[in-house]
Amino acid sequence: MRAFILCLLLLTGGAQAEKVLVIESYHAEYPWDVSYIKGIKDTISSSAQLHRFQMDTKRIPVEQFEAKANEAFEYYKELKPNVVILGDDNALKYMLPKLYQEPISIVFLGINSNPRELLRKYKGQAQVTGVLETPLFVKSIRDISQMLPKKNHKFRVMFDSGATSQEATKNIKKQYELIKRNLKVEAELLLIGTKEEWQKMVSSAKDDGVSVIIVGLYHTLVDKGGNSVHAPEILAWTNKNSKIPLFAFWDFAVGEGKASGGVVLFGESQGKQASGLVNEILAGKDANSLPIAIGEKGRAIYSEKEMQRWGLTPPSHWSVMN
Repeated sequence: MRAFILCLLLLTGGAQAEKVLVIESYHAEYPWDVSYIKGIKDTISSSAQLHRFQMDTKRIPVEQFEAKANEAFEYYKELKPNVVILGDDNALKYMLPKLYQEPISIVFLGINSNPRELLRKYKGQAQVTGVLETPLFVKSIRDISQMLPKKNHKFRVMFDSGATSQEATKNIKKQYELIKRNLKVEAELLLIGTKEEWQKMVSSAKDDGVSVIIVGLYHTLVDKGGNSVHAPEILAWTNKNSKIPLFAFWDFAVGEGKASGGVVLFGESQGKQASGLVNEILAGKDANSLPIAIGEKGRAIYSEKEMQRWGLTPPSHWSVMN
């Protein structure tokens, strides 16, 4: 009987859940985080025990990012996870320097910047892989152009001035420079810091000869007092006051009372890809042997009501939102 109990204890000990810590750049309610966390939960192995820490960098000042990263590292040391998932650019930028010599596997997701230099600089005991994220600028421009009258168009692409936006606009600029002659579209890329400046750029767009506004990210905008502005308020105001059609790069910005549509990125698919890598690691593979992946191709979606508002007909391969 004692031998049986000992055997049972050994078996249950071996089946102990493996801890996976997700360090999120943003906050739990942020739509992108909600989406990719769902993707992770839906896909991750049943042997994994998921824990989360939010750095909240969409809402706190840049000067507080390092202190928040220190909090995350203290939580990591207390938890002692097997795998750490770093969600988005700020988590990778601030946490990799703290984690690279730890005996763990790291999986990143939602990275707009090229991580090569950072990974080269902080190459240590930790094994690292992950999933990149790039706004689908060229595909979006081509599809949107099909809906407009045949002439040269000017697109105003609007982002806030946060770290993710800065990296995203760098990537978009590179894409645009390569194919701008073929597109026959002028693209104006804006990084905006305040709510007032954002509203000015929306209100003046038609008079400035702009045909379409593409909404990027708008979550780090502040008011005149330097206070963070509630992101849904920005999008609702933009929808109500724009005199020209709105499109978007991310799924959470599309819908009635929002942007009309776009070839968009889904956080859920990034979460699923990242947790797929985690599952392989938990099954015994070395993270360093798993190649860094490009995020899955986006989906073309639209709001029927918003398309009707602007008198536009989406391409046949676009799907209406449920």
